[in-house]
Amino acid sequence: MMSAGLSAAAARCCVAVLGLLLLLRVPGALMTDTDTDCSTHGEHGCEGLSGNKSGLHVCNESSCVFGGICRDNGSHLECLCQFQCPRMFDPVCGSDGDTYHSECFLRQAACEQQSPITIITEGHCPDAESASGDTDLESSGLEPSSYSRCSSCRFGAECDEDSEGIWCVCNIDCGGYNLNPVCGSDGQSYSNPCQVREASCLKQAQINVRHLGQCSGSAVLVGGANVGRAMPCPEINSSSCVHGTCEMKNDLATCRCNLGFSGKHCELRDFSELYVVPNGQKLQYILIAAIIAAVQISIIIAIIICITRIHPKKPRARLQKQNKGHFPKDGGRRIV
Repeated sequence: MMSAGLSAAAARCCVAVLGLLLLLRVPGALMTDTDTDCSTHGEHGCEGLSGNKSGLHVCNESSCVFGGICRDNGSHLECLCQFQCPRMFDPVCGSDGDTYHSECFLRQAACEQQSPITIITEGHCPDAESASGDTDLESSGLEPSSYSRCSSCRFGAECDEDSEGIWCVCNIDCGGYNLNPVCGSDGQSYSNPCQVREASCLKQAQINVRHLGQCSGSAVLVGGANVGRAMPCPEINSSSCVHGTCEMKNDLATCRCNLGFSGKHCELRDFSELYVVPNGQKLQYILIAAIIAAVQISIIIAIIICITRIHPKKPRARLQKQNKGHFPKDGGRRIV
């Protein structure tokens, strides 16, 4: 009788455990009233749940937008807007009516505010006195006015301001690069990525590498010769190149320096022209050739040493002495 009672108690215990497991596995069985309200009434009153039915703060694709990085601090989520914006002054007008120092600062503001801000037009907004992002420049000791005067020089061009006006000089040397054809975003083929940067600087337009290899139906531009046709500079700028020739390429005045000179106006003596400094690949070939030549010279020297040891020179003086006859002092006959 006692064993039958124990069996019934054990069976009831097993049924209770199975029922508890079923409650834990069924979705929504243990949902609280707050969760039920969130599921029935939508997002109203559920702002603190970050879109998760469990009430946990989780970073997902919608947590941080506009280039931000989501980070969970435990108590809340925050967006990190780590933009490395250059200091070049290139103002743009945003859709919020503010003028920003550059497009990068506009995107940074959109990230910090977590709201979309688009570019309405390049330059200052109407009736805008200052540009957003100038505060950072003032704290760094840089004056935006110095950038505004040279804002027309972009894409690697150096600004040279003098009494005659503003010059955009492209000091990009692609002479040491090997042939590596690429296709530019402008549909033109270039001999290497350096030529793409040079063309972007000369044209003052954004040109990127679209893919490796030539563009379909476009010839490779060797040395950037087809990037822009050189035209003589006006008389007012013709004498600005001290040791070179002034040329107009894509409405930009540039100096083509003579051999041995460099600088914006070819005023600096370039002593590096006296020495030929090969690039990495050519230097490797030179080292290999030098090693092969050294090995060949060593082999020739070793062969000469072996030959001299096998066939040593005979003393000629001794042979001549043996061939000479003996003449006595008394004038007798010669004994051979």
